[in-house]
Amino acid sequence: MAKREHIPNELQRQLMLEVGFRCPICSATEPLEFEHIEDYAEVKKHEFSNMIVLCASCHGRKRKGSNPRDINRASLRKLKNNLMMLNGRYSDLERRIIDEFKLLLRAYPDRIPAVLVHHTMRLLVTYLERDRIVTMQLKSGGVASNQGGIMITNDQLLLTLTAEGRLFVETLMQIEAEQ
Repeated sequence: MAKREHIPNELQRQLMLEVGFRCPICSATEPLEFEHIEDYAEVKKHEFSNMIVLCASCHGRKRKGSNPRDINRASLRKLKNNLMMLNGRYSDLERRIIDEFKLLLRAYPDRIPAVLVHHTMRLLVTYLERDRIVTMQLKSGGVASNQGGIMITNDQLLLTLTAEGRLFVETLMQIEAEQ
């Protein structure tokens, strides 16, 4: 059996902040444990988008079955998606892009949605890329003007929804439909 890597302290801190230092299911404050939504044995890495903090009791209730009283991967994924949206993981621009993906998926369910943003917005959409919601590709738009020795370009970023991102957006749509 391969030895599991230590969860980096900064990742632990981000996960604890995401849940407000309490279990998102029952609100217990201890003992808290880090849980991989997709089992660590399968993914072999620690990533924010695939981890959640649960108390020991709720962690022990994780099952692979479909019993509605069990905590399964689908339930954890929905919970994680809600936490990421509610707790400010994403910038206002990122949330608007997610909303645009919802509209595009409703209108064109068989297409892979993509959105263009100006290349200067890269910093504002980094979490979408980091959480593998989108892939980014720089599209050159050429030089627009040269003002006082400063070159201004019309370059844009093409943000394309990934398969994992599609699941994330569809889960959000399903949650909204149930409310």
